[in-house]
Amino acid sequence: MQRILTLVFLLAVAVPQLHASGANANIVRWSKGSVQYRNISNGESTGSEDWRISVHPDGSRTLTTTNRVDRSDTVRTVVMRVAENFRPLELFASFWYEGAWVGTSLMTVDGNLLNALATTPSGRITQQVAIPEKFAFIPHPLQSNAWQIWTYDEAAGGPQSSTVYDLMVRLKGPGNMIGPMYESVTTLIGREEITVPAGTFEVDHYKTESGVDMYLTGPDHILVKFDWPAADQEYVLTSLENKNHVVVIGEGPADVLQSFLNSDELKSAMANAGVSSAPDIYVGEEQS
Repeated sequence: MQRILTLVFLLAVAVPQLHASGANANIVRWSKGSVQYRNISNGESTGSEDWRISVHPDGSRTLTTTNRVDRSDTVRTVVMRVAENFRPLELFASFWYEGAWVGTSLMTVDGNLLNALATTPSGRITQQVAIPEKFAFIPHPLQSNAWQIWTYDEAAGGPQSSTVYDLMVRLKGPGNMIGPMYESVTTLIGREEITVPAGTFEVDHYKTESGVDMYLTGPDHILVKFDWPAADQEYVLTSLENKNHVVVIGEGPADVLQSFLNSDELKSAMANAGVSSAPDIYVGEEQS
């Protein structure tokens, strides 16, 4: 009898795709983290945020995040899906304020049209608006806000203007959950190394025209720190967990799979995807 191994790995390389216990071909990798909101002046906590990012085989990403802003008695839950280049595809947002539901929005992007449906205590609101190729959502949980930098052209550098759709929740009234669009100017300051409770990270430092500093790391633009001196607020990553997850499942004799594990093809694919950890190997059933 020959023992068959099932290889389960994160990269979309050219091997047969099958199903096996513990495998999920919908997620290439995932990360989850927590952010503490606090006053710059005295370090007092003003809220928190918990988020999870799933990266899919086509390169798109889904972010699920909830933030709790204690100083304004607000809770926001956002699910946002973006394309491989971070251009928004769809957004779900549900907000609460002072113990009452503010509303829920569903927004979808169809080419250069944004379609929005908001349900609020005052009724339902629909909106259709033209959008440029480069635009971003600002739903206000900070990890979702951080993805606005996808429009920035690093090669050009300097201050750059981009279009943002901002869910500036009015908290009360019929306009809840529908936001305005406007231009926002951001500058890449450079690459730095900073330390926060979650660890030490190499980050890209961006500054907005409003004086906000954002420090992002990695291919998924994870927010490490967000400084807002005008509001006496800083937001720091306190925990981070990530995993290179399952995308491709291949079956074959152990010696063939071991050869594949050591191949230049796999090493190249790992490098292109920014993956450094070893793949998981699942042992399949014995076959004669």
